[in-house]
Amino acid sequence: MRKKLWGVGVAGVLLLGAAVVLLPGCAYIAQAARGQLRLMAGRVPNERALQTVEFTDAERDRLELVPRIKEFGEQRIGLSPTRNYETINPEFRSAVWNVSATAVDRFEPHYFAYPVVGKLPYIGYFGKEDALAEQARLDALGWETYVRSAGAYSTLGWFRDPLWRSMLSWDEEQLANTVLHELAHATLWMPGHGDFNESLATFLGDQSAALYMEELRAERPEAYQLWQDRIADGVLYRETMHALVARLDGLYRSGLPRAEVLARKERVIATARARWLELPWRLDGYRKAMGADRIVNNAKLVQFRIYNAGGDVFDDALARFDGDLPAFLAAATTELPRRQKADGKAFDPWVALGELTPAP
Repeated sequence: MRKKLWGVGVAGVLLLGAAVVLLPGCAYIAQAARGQLRLMAGRVPNERALQTVEFTDAERDRLELVPRIKEFGEQRIGLSPTRNYETINPEFRSAVWNVSATAVDRFEPHYFAYPVVGKLPYIGYFGKEDALAEQARLDALGWETYVRSAGAYSTLGWFRDPLWRSMLSWDEEQLANTVLHELAHATLWMPGHGDFNESLATFLGDQSAALYMEELRAERPEAYQLWQDRIADGVLYRETMHALVARLDGLYRSGLPRAEVLARKERVIATARARWLELPWRLDGYRKAMGADRIVNNAKLVQFRIYNAGGDVFDDALARFDGDLPAFLAAATTELPRRQKADGKAFDPWVALGELTPAP
């Protein structure tokens, strides 16, 4: 009994306490520690939750799928076995709010420094008011900002991450993709290369979830069809967003006066919004993504670039392994850390990925 405190290992409490005392940005670290402790304090094993919590039928179904998803990721893909998602906090209904910031007239993200993991182009808060306060601070400094909610996150092995109850409202592919995405973070994380890490986890999550959904095709045809609709919309979404980003990037590099750049930027975004509504979307979520009530600015578009960057590089690398995702992952988890250690500050994960090949 003395090994645990509020459901968190003593070492974890000491780690958080040390962070609050020793690291800069104590107010931020303190709120993160409080939020993490609150999340961990109410966690219970999934098996016990299934026996004691009044879940809806859909929630119960999703919770029962999680071990299957984890087993698939670990045994079929080669993601690292972890104790993540073996527990759930059924009372934790909060969200993590991520704040990102970018220059108004170019795609230059503001980076936030974190202990251990290095710099990332966003900062997370457990409280929306804290996130909005950070947004206001960045706005006052002249940055363009974007606040979005996240239904899950990874502590990269520092803690045994629990499920959030909100995750049980997702459809099968969303749940599988998120669990596999976060397991990918725990499998391979390159310190100091946040953009690459998010792109890699997105790629691995998408590829792994696709293989998982193929296994469910006969068992859950409706879920499979919904996933197919999302794939079609996702392709159209990425093509359209990439075109918008490329057009704005060209404008930002044009050398025009700043005032002219900003005026043209607004016209480009307005045109993109109008064209968006004419596209053949299958799902309402995609159709509404650039509605008049949705923010479209550099800070949001940079997040799109981060999570969707390097698609061709990943696709090409996987093709060199003849589409064998486990073989690609095994090589990446061995070779990329080796290259980072050997290259030091000169290490470029994109270059290393481009040179990744199967062993002779």
